[in-house]
Amino acid sequence: MLDRMSLLFRFRTIAEAGSVRKASEILNVTQPALSRSLAQLEDFYDAKLLERHARGVRPTPFGTKLLSTISRLARDWELAEAELAGNDPAAEGRLRIHAGPLWSSVVLPTITSKLHKQYPNLTLEMAPSVAGSSQALIDGMIDVAFGGLYAESEHPNLETRAFSKICDRLVARADHPIQQCRADEYEAVHCYPWIIYSADPIYEAETLHAVMERTGRLPQIRVRSSSLLAIFRLLQDGDYLCILPDAAALGIPGRPILTVPIELGRRNSDTGAVYRKAISHYPPLQALMALCADYFETIDQRVA
Repeated sequence: MLDRMSLLFRFRTIAEAGSVRKASEILNVTQPALSRSLAQLEDFYDAKLLERHARGVRPTPFGTKLLSTISRLARDWELAEAELAGNDPAAEGRLRIHAGPLWSSVVLPTITSKLHKQYPNLTLEMAPSVAGSSQALIDGMIDVAFGGLYAESEHPNLETRAFSKICDRLVARADHPIQQCRADEYEAVHCYPWIIYSADPIYEAETLHAVMERTGRLPQIRVRSSSLLAIFRLLQDGDYLCILPDAAALGIPGRPILTVPIELGRRNSDTGAVYRKAISHYPPLQALMALCADYFETIDQRVA
């Protein structure tokens, strides 16, 4: 079994390098030795793993499938070694994370320092959520994905943890004049400039529809930004209005941003984490999940 794992890792290096020659340089193994390793695997699986093209080699469909399995096995092996090392907080470790805008801009920056107090040698590798995060989880390319929970995250090898229900609401700084308005004073929204969160097209459609439905007129959109951090700063320092997830507004540091009494924005969605069941017992992941639960419990109390 261990011999085959060595062959599998050699195959992965060839596939990633795009040629046997480059892989031999990376592994410090002769090209004939790598070719023999590849032939052994192809004999074992009775299938071609690589095909030639103008610039080198690339995986066949079966080779691509095998690479997915190798990636998952490699990460499981790494986690098993960490588990055998015990729960020593001083042990080295890493978590690879994909995170949506709310999580990457607000939630994770808030709790990361607390996680490092428990596991000071833990490395967090964070990247924005992308299409296909569920497959990346299954393949072992990432360990946990944070964001909205949708049907595509339902898989027998994945575990889902919902932390809260995110509600889109009209928000402004705490001392904004609109905070003194009644819930039905919809015309007041036309007295101030608006910001559209452009990273998610849903927010522009939701903003335009909500204001048009209540007032018969479109809002004065003066800023479009894909950066939540930029939007938070504008809201804190100016008279802007914006529809955002309530948990995002309530979780930012500095001058408070609050939901506005005027009721605009209706979308509700579950937010949480999705991770492979094979990693569920990894102590740093368990600690991270506990910190996320504490964060949203505090936010939910503020919303209530």
